[in-house]
Amino acid sequence: MNKAVITKWNNQTFLLIYEDEVFVECHPLMNDKSLQIGDIYIGRVEKVVKNIQSAFIRLDKENVGYLPLNDRPALVLNRKLPKGLPSIAENDIILVQVEQEPQKMKQARVTGNICLSGNYVAMDLSKGMIGVSKRIKDKQRIDALKQLAKEEEQPEASYGIVFRTASEHADSSLILDEIRRFTRELDQIIHKAQYERNTGVIYKGKEEWITLLEEYGIPRIDEAKTDLPDVYKVLTDFIPNAVFYGEDYALYKLLGFETEFSRILNKKIWLKSGGFLVIEPTEAMVVIDVNSGKSIGKKNKDAHILKLNLEAAKEITRQLRLRNLSGIIMIDFINMSTEEDRQQIVKCLEQGLKRDKVPGYFVEITKLGVFELTRKKVRRPLHEVISNHHE
Repeated sequence: MNKAVITKWNNQTFLLIYEDEVFVECHPLMNDKSLQIGDIYIGRVEKVVKNIQSAFIRLDKENVGYLPLNDRPALVLNRKLPKGLPSIAENDIILVQVEQEPQKMKQARVTGNICLSGNYVAMDLSKGMIGVSKRIKDKQRIDALKQLAKEEEQPEASYGIVFRTASEHADSSLILDEIRRFTRELDQIIHKAQYERNTGVIYKGKEEWITLLEEYGIPRIDEAKTDLPDVYKVLTDFIPNAVFYGEDYALYKLLGFETEFSRILNKKIWLKSGGFLVIEPTEAMVVIDVNSGKSIGKKNKDAHILKLNLEAAKEITRQLRLRNLSGIIMIDFINMSTEEDRQQIVKCLEQGLKRDKVPGYFVEITKLGVFELTRKKVRRPLHEVISNHHE
């Protein structure tokens, strides 16, 4: 059973996700609305830097984003670009959307392909494009969804549509409602952009917790609970059976969140077997070391090491989600003597990564026996968000 909880602790609001009573995701929510994923801006190109294949876009007085030059801007508002792949120049006015939060050493990443995403579909400015989630395997359902999009399409103002995993078993009327709503919103955004020449935000993304729940997959959530009245009023629009917690005993205490949170920020994580992990985020990568610790060896040493490493692999994929650690991840497991055992660890890591909404992949086992993973950078890691919040 998957459970979502929105609560406040230590003057910070959190979205927490539990899967089968296991704490798997922790999201401190932004208290200000200065810049967040999904916001759409009219931006001015401040500088084009070809040697790093990026353009820097002035979003407003406080914020600058970077746009990779291979990301074709969908709408340049001040001039008509030449045929073929458009090239942008300094002082061009373009429509962009925030797709990645600012990282420690980088500005926010923006894209020119504006996209609105919901429970069942994501729609963008790729006119006429129809896609279906790779997780939907039923060919008849895939064909039915594509036909649904074609029947709804208006040739003079069509948008690209990607059907999300939740659309596989959803009622067609709900999917069509979402398509029509996003069509109206995209029409309004483009109309406003064409007449507005000042830089700045023209469309605010949803509340951060709504976006996070949609990314996780609202149909996947079996139970939702909050002790915040303002959140509850909106939450019931998305999850009708959401529960308001109004007891005197604080919700975060009921969940044992204080203890769980302190563990998340520790670099050492103890395993049930007596072994432990050491997690060290660095500027270049995340390094994880698996240690036997207090684990007592059995007569069959190889079997015992495999069991400990499997426990560690499962916990590592959970910790990556909890701490939102991304980029290159290098893991030094306890040395295994057989290739078969190493492949069992690879399979365990891949299974854990599949449960994560943020794309992550096993890359290789290096010549030194280190396991290499990669996880897409979308939002800042938990330790950075918390340290910035308390500065």
